[in-house]
Amino acid sequence: MKKMTGLLLAGVTAAFLSGCTTYHQAESFVTQPVVKDVHKGMTRDQVHQKAGSPASVITMIHAKGVCETYIIGNNDGKPLTYFVSYNDSNRVMNYGFQTCTEYDTDPQAPQQ
Repeated sequence: MKKMTGLLLAGVTAAFLSGCTTYHQAESFVTQPVVKDVHKGMTRDQVHQKAGSPASVITMIHAKGVCETYIIGNNDGKPLTYFVSYNDSNRVMNYGFQTCTEYDTDPQAPQQ
């Protein structure tokens, strides 16, 4: 019974801690222009007018195009990042809560 209580407590703690990141992400939707105002199909210039300059820019290896990473806050001292990727026509192709390096991964690589 004590083991079951311990496992239950560990599960609740893990769920609670994972909610902290979710809270920061939800908060960013309301407060950060790069999150709330950027949509697929926008031009790179339109994104820069709304969101400002990115923290980094890379030419993607596995996906085609360019990707920009924005720092939109921090979570327990670690940067909270948001990427915007562009196709060859400089239009927004995708975006989300990770860095460009994390986004531009080889889909054939084994999962770790």
